[in-house]
Amino acid sequence: MFDRFCAIIVATVFSTVIGSSAATASEVTPGQALFVEKGCPACHGEDGRQSVDAIPILAGQKGEYLFKQMKDVADGRRVSGPDASGEPRTKAMKDVMGPVSEADMKVIAGWLATVPPPPVRDGVDAAAEGAVLYDEFGCIGCHGADGLKPLSDYPILAGQTKEYLALQLKEIRDDVRTNGRARLMIGFARPLTDAQAERIAEYLTQVDRSAATR
Repeated sequence: MFDRFCAIIVATVFSTVIGSSAATASEVTPGQALFVEKGCPACHGEDGRQSVDAIPILAGQKGEYLFKQMKDVADGRRVSGPDASGEPRTKAMKDVMGPVSEADMKVIAGWLATVPPPPVRDGVDAAAEGAVLYDEFGCIGCHGADGLKPLSDYPILAGQTKEYLALQLKEIRDDVRTNGRARLMIGFARPLTDAQAERIAEYLTQVDRSAATR
């Protein structure tokens, strides 16, 4: 079912990208072509700037981090809790990325890092409380002020979706996600309540990710 869905999306997006008068074949980069070919637009949008449910926005993320996560999902090192069907949320991506070579992963990740992130959402009251919690729980130590300047191997958190960020905080807290640097976060995340995780996520989703490259 997923493969058929991906095939439809890939065919539609690829024809749109290649056939558009604004994007000739010479303007389509290798990373963009691979992103479409591998079926990534099915969940992340044709340029990595959209998301479905608790799926991350990829545009403007660090290339080295994206590459590492692709590898970890493909190898089964990064897993997520079950979705409504009872399958791990990472299963669909594991099925897609499993056959992809590391060389192609690097090309895709490098391209996504250059794509401008989408505009941030309008602010809401919860953002101020989330900013305080972000500091109180020590997030700034690894992810930088406002989630914009992370240490090596850590992601840019600014401008990510609330649903995705809150889910990752909860799954790291609950020992569901343990790959890479997530293991070092468990001690910080353990005391987080669901409400606090959502407040931090609400705050970060309103920070302009494009400021990370300024």
